[in-house]
This record gives sequence, C-alpha cells and structure tokens, in this order.
Amino acid sequence: MYSDMADSEFRIYCENFALTPSLRPKLSDGEIEYCFGNHVRVYHRDKIAHENGSCHLSSHRIYWLANKRKQGSKLPVFMFSVRLSNIASVSRQSSLFSSPKIILNLNGVRPSKSGKALFIKLSFRDGMRDKFFDRLKSALAKKAWLEPQKAAKRQGFSTTSAGIRGLIEREKKRVEKAEREVDEAFKDLDALMAKASAIVDLAKKYSSGMAARSDGKKEEKDQFLAMLTDMGIPNPVTRESAGSKYHEQLARQLADFFMQEKDPGSGKTRLNGLGGMITLPDAFCIFNRARGTEMVSPNDLLNACELLETLHLPIAFRRFPSDVMVIQAKDLSEKKICDRIVEHIKSSGAVSPIELSRDFSISLVLAHHHLNNAEQSAYICRDQSEDGIRYYINLFIQ
Repeated sequence: MYSDMADSEFRIYCENFALTPSLRPKLSDGEIEYCFGNHVRVYHRDKIAHENGSCHLSSHRIYWLANKRKQGSKLPVFMFSVRLSNIASVSRQSSLFSSPKIILNLNGVRPSKSGKALFIKLSFRDGMRDKFFDRLKSALAKKAWLEPQKAAKRQGFSTTSAGIRGLIEREKKRVEKAEREVDEAFKDLDALMAKASAIVDLAKKYSSGMAARSDGKKEEKDQFLAMLTDMGIPNPVTRESAGSKYHEQLARQLADFFMQEKDPGSGKTRLNGLGGMITLPDAFCIFNRARGTEMVSPNDLLNACELLETLHLPIAFRRFPSDVMVIQAKDLSEKKICDRIVEHIKSSGAVSPIELSRDFSISLVLAHHHLNNAEQSAYICRDQSEDGIRYYINLFIQ
C-alpha cells in the first residue's frame, strides 16, 4: 500500500480506508464531512509525494484520493487518510510563484530517523485552500474524535447508580438529555446542523426501543422506520463544501443514497425497493427529504444526473421518448422488466396500470411506460373495455 510513498517515515501516519460505491470515503459513525478540494498535490516535507488528487475533510480525518485510476479498474492508484488526532498544528503557506498550501505538522508518534520535523503539505490549485484551512482549524478545535472516549469515562460505577433508584435516575437523565438535544437542535438552522449527528443517533435509539416493544401497532412501527430510512444523509454535499466539483460530488452522493441498503443486512438497496427505477421528480422529493435543510434545486439534480454515466456510477439516468426522466439501476434492462411483468401476470392474472403500480411499488407514470413497452415488444397484449384497460400475456407469440 505504501511502497509508492516518498518517505517511509510518513507511513505510520497514513492509513487506508474504505470507499462507497461512488468512490467517496466511507465515514464512520458520528463522522461528518466538512469540505472537499480537487487538484490537490501532496508533499512530504518539501518533496512531492503524490500528484493531482481529491481531498476530503471530515470531523475525524483528512482523506486523499488520486484522480488517476488503476488500469482496468475504477479504483484510484493511491489513497490514504490522516487522523486529525495525529496533527499537532496547521499553518498556511503562500508564494508568488506556486499554489497556496496548508502545512500539517504531525505529532511525534515516534522519533524521526532523520531528526527532521515531520510535516505534510497540501497544495491547492482550485482556490479552496482558505476555506479548507478554516474548516480544518475548526475541526481540530472541536476534537470530535474524543467524544466516544469522554462518554466511556462518564460511565463509571457508584453506589448512587446501583439498584432500582439508580435505574430511575439514569432513565430520568437520559430523557432530560434527549429533550435538551431536541430543543437545542431546532433553535435555528446552524444549531440543527451542529446537532445532526446527535439527532440521528437519538432517532436510532428510539427505533431500537420501538422494535423491542411488543404492544405497538405494526403500522406505526413501519411508518416510523420508514421515516428513519428517509433520514439517510447526515453529511449532505453542498456547493460551499464541494466548490467547483459540486455537481460531480452531488452525483456520487446520489448514487450512494439510492444504492444504500434499505434495511441493514437485507442486501436490498433503496432503489431495488422502488422497483429498480424512479422518476426524477420522485427522486428529487426523496433525496431532498433525506438531506434535511441542505436542499438541492431541480437544475442541480438534473446536472448531477447527467454526469452519472461519465462517472461510471452504479445508477444510470434515462430520458424516455415521452420526456419522462428516470434514475435506474445500471443493470436493469427493458427485457428484465418485461420478463418480470410476464411472470407477474402468470401468477396473478391480468393486470391494469394501477394494479402494476401498486404491486411493483412504482409510480403510475412508470407503470404505464413499462406496460406500453412490454406491449410494443409483443410480450403482452391489451383488452380494452368499459372497465378500463387490462393486460394479458400475448399467447400468439408465446
């Protein structure tokens, strides 16, 4: 992994990391992305180590991915991350004849063999240096990576926390804390974004509690769990954080969102739960509801969708002759849809567009399109009467 690095002394600071299906860093629980920069060069001390990559800043790490891909693969030729806890200080460097830089002075995890100070330089050529630096300083000051450790230290034993009285006190404190977080979060939009992680964690706890109860109504549980599923983007890409690469990063997050498992461990993605295809207006509503306050405009979503093919993402954008625009799974073909309709009619009998929309969990617009396409391809035929249109298997072709 690190054989290409310019200086072996830096290996201990640079770690590998997992990627999402759209090749964005996969963040850990409670980790929030702050900023993104493109065309970033990496120096080990004053020596160039890596050319031209994208750089993501989160509350816990700095991620760097080479823009160049491995031969025959979509993966970057090199990538690494640096924990913010390993950074002692940061500073800016500017020169008349070179790109503006950020200097990361590293903690002395081990003595330097050369006796020289260990520092990494990030050279920005897209004008994002100052914004990235300000967000980095803020992240270093907040020390979000210490929050789990602080929580663990608070969970000590005492005689006042034992027995039934202790259980009542802990439950009382938990409820008070939850109410305080909700009150603080909804005071204004800035507070809401600052408390986003805590609110998502709180929602997950309520979800677990509801699942454990046996006296609750199934409809209420399903409705609540569906609401939690829609809260699927704790780190929305914004124009401010992504800069000139806003639409590209938005396209990648759109792919991650729809290819995310609907229920953990089920293996069924959110897009599969929608029949493998969704109209662009429906996608706009679902995506914006998941993003919370950081909503995207219809034009921005359309521009992002038009980049899906060039970025080789696992979802595709299509525009039908009827001008209906959809997002679909890349491996979904018209033949697969027609075969599925035929199997459905064989098992359930003749079907109307409304019934297909209900049974396939798709919009009525898509149901009409799929049935018309299957009819034109001679898989099915229609019977039109006073009761409306119903579709049957085409026995002449079969």
